[in-house]
Amino acid sequence: MPTQVLMTVEASFRLTGLGVLAVPRDEQSVLRQFALHTKLLVTLTFPDRQIETMPASVEEMSRQVEAETGPTYRDMYVLLLESELLEEVPVGTTISWAGEVDDPFALLY
Repeated sequence: MPTQVLMTVEASFRLTGLGVLAVPRDEQSVLRQFALHTKLLVTLTFPDRQIETMPASVEEMSRQVEAETGPTYRDMYVLLLESELLEEVPVGTTISWAGEVDDPFALLY
C-alpha cells in the first residue's frame, strides 16, 4: 500500500500520561476515513527532515470557534501520538501512514 499523508500539523498539546495530541492544519482531514480510536503506526517527518515512527490513535476533539452568531464548537479528528519521549510536534510536521495498523496482539494470532 502506498504511503498516505494523514496531516500537516497545525498545533500539538502534551497530555500527561497519554502522549501528544496532533491537530491537523486541514479540518476536512483524511483521518475521518478511520473509526475513532483506531490504532495506526505512523511516520512523522519533522520540518528539519528528521523521521520518527510511532503508534497513534485516531481521536476527536471539539474546538471553540467564533461565528457571526457568537462562539460555537466544531468537532475535528486528531491523532494521539503514543510517545513518552515526544514533548511536542513542531508546526509543519507531516504525519503519514503506510497502511499498518498498530496491533499489540498480532503475535498471538
